[in-house]
Amino acid sequence: MNILSVKNMPETSRHIDIENIYNTAFVNYRSPSSKYLTALAACMGGFSLGCGLGWSAPSIEILKREQDFGLFYNDLIASSFTLGAAFGVLFVPIIVNIIGKKKMMILPIIPFLIGWLLILFAGSKLQLYIIGRLVTGACGGMFCVATPLYSAEISNENDRGTIGVFFHLLLVIGILFAFCTGFTNSLVWITALNGLTPIIAGITMFFIPESPIFHLLKDNEYSARRALQILRGKDADIEPEISAMKAHVDLMKMKNIGINIFFKKPFRKNIAIAYAMMGMRQLSGINAIIFYAVTIFESTGVDLDPIFQGVVLGIVQVIACCISALLIDKIGRKILMLVSEIVMCICLFILASFFMVKNRYPQIVDEMKWLPLISMSIYTLGFSLGAGPVPWSYMVETFPSKLKGQATASAAFINWFFAFLVTLTFETFAILLGNATILFFFSIICAISALFVALCMFETKDKTLAQIQEALVALHVAELPNNDDNTS
Repeated sequence: MNILSVKNMPETSRHIDIENIYNTAFVNYRSPSSKYLTALAACMGGFSLGCGLGWSAPSIEILKREQDFGLFYNDLIASSFTLGAAFGVLFVPIIVNIIGKKKMMILPIIPFLIGWLLILFAGSKLQLYIIGRLVTGACGGMFCVATPLYSAEISNENDRGTIGVFFHLLLVIGILFAFCTGFTNSLVWITALNGLTPIIAGITMFFIPESPIFHLLKDNEYSARRALQILRGKDADIEPEISAMKAHVDLMKMKNIGINIFFKKPFRKNIAIAYAMMGMRQLSGINAIIFYAVTIFESTGVDLDPIFQGVVLGIVQVIACCISALLIDKIGRKILMLVSEIVMCICLFILASFFMVKNRYPQIVDEMKWLPLISMSIYTLGFSLGAGPVPWSYMVETFPSKLKGQATASAAFINWFFAFLVTLTFETFAILLGNATILFFFSIICAISALFVALCMFETKDKTLAQIQEALVALHVAELPNNDDNTS
């Protein structure tokens, strides 16, 4: 089928808009790498999310100097972003299947900008900081559900892992950017520079095609073919893939899958694994490290610029995500997760030991000044290899297509709610119990996570979405008796 043929176009699709003109003009120049460029453009929402997460590291220390909000309210300003994200993710499944993944990713752009403006002009008004952080967090949370869903639907079994890492890659680049803005030593400039990023995200996402699977779910095969041809290149043979997509969508339509699937035995296991992975990734302390990187480095007593050390962490994260993108479809998700959790466990144990030694023998800190930066750098490297990107891509691979939105949003809520608890209480507990105690706790969680991954995680490498769901029994739910009392 010639995707530019108007005469073959269904009557309902004969409309003109800027996106169609753009895609029609450039479709003949699209290459097989278009899906990677499209995925990167879609993941610019992750870049904006990363800027929101990274904003706290340099900004909280400035607020401590310039405003007398107190410890709890400073922590609330930092952590309210994750609280907003926890509730923002819940809006996605309500409307994503109505408007599509692309529009779902563009929808938060304007409120995202409004949230940054509230922070920019907050001055000494505590309420504006908190409201601004809640709004920006809610918008960022929407990206972290809609974007992985979109990425999974534009990829195939050979590159789905790599494309799935892109969201986390752009997120850590956003964190690095936010850390770099700390060199301005100005809260206004830090906020203004990070607040511009949603505009960039909106522009790049405007021109990407909608997910072919979404078009098929809406019975629009013409648009699905057109979107897939744009993604695969003008010379690509899309017939086998479009046939597989149609069969998958038809199967999902035939299966009487509703919200009651959450209580069925096959799906309970899938969702429990996803919830556990999301909870444990936050209890490993990653957002405490990111949000309070400058504070932690200052508490080490080491004679190195805390902002510089934070930037080093950001660079390490970006490098690790690039490595993960190259390896995930070669060695698999499970191996990366195991290596990640073990590395994090060891590094946190070493960092906790440093603080213990520092408290007892403060005179030898200068002799060990390299240890905190190296430990935290390797820790973030380990996180970004597996525990950071893998759970997001793993979720959208293992959930049934018809309920990906609801299931992914609920797991994302667990992720951000635990992030809120950790970031809100970290500094208070560190003062009460000491940094060493908190870091030892995070280390133990990583050890438990490694054991959990080894025993429970299902490898999805080289499997189509249909094969994954069949293996996890998620597509066999309709074979169970339909009576409500059979939930075993």
